[in-house]
Amino acid sequence: MKAVCILGSPKPKGNTAAILDEIERPLKEHGIDVIRYCFGECKINYCLGCKSCFGGDGQCIQNDDVQKIMNDLLNSNLIIAASPSYWGDVTGQMKVFIDRCTPYCNVRHTDSFSKLKTKGVAVAVRAGKNKKENENLVDTIEHFLGHLNIPLISNFTVEGVDTAEDLKNKPEILRMAYEFGKSIIPLMEGQNEVL
Repeated sequence: MKAVCILGSPKPKGNTAAILDEIERPLKEHGIDVIRYCFGECKINYCLGCKSCFGGDGQCIQNDDVQKIMNDLLNSNLIIAASPSYWGDVTGQMKVFIDRCTPYCNVRHTDSFSKLKTKGVAVAVRAGKNKKENENLVDTIEHFLGHLNIPLISNFTVEGVDTAEDLKNKPEILRMAYEFGKSIIPLMEGQNEVL
């Protein structure tokens, strides 16, 4: 089995990455192949709005990391989309990637992804203590995955974590992230959703 993690944070070693490490750990222990893309380290150009992908072969005219990432995503059993909260939503890096996925959208390709067995998980991390803002991130990720015909089977949100020191002082968050990772393994294998 294969899981692809897309880290919307510009920081490959930030709090969201540390939480994602713990979610990934039980997957790897279970023998699941895990690939991670940190959007802060990827070359992902802005969508040009040219609509070239609406005609011809349906492909984007730009050549960057999007095609490779999407190839992995669409050939995986699980996608974990993780983002810290920037102004109450996913990061700009995550949004730019979502915009560039227009060529893969089910509105344009109604049957392209009908045979996919891929499932999705959302992870949201924010500095504030109000969970509602993280629900916005989960909604954005669910909307994105929905247009790829990928169901969101679960989500994990963390509130009250801003600095590395915050996370260090709350080791229970990392323990919960590890347990969450364990809980999604049976969901990959076809058991019921847990949202």
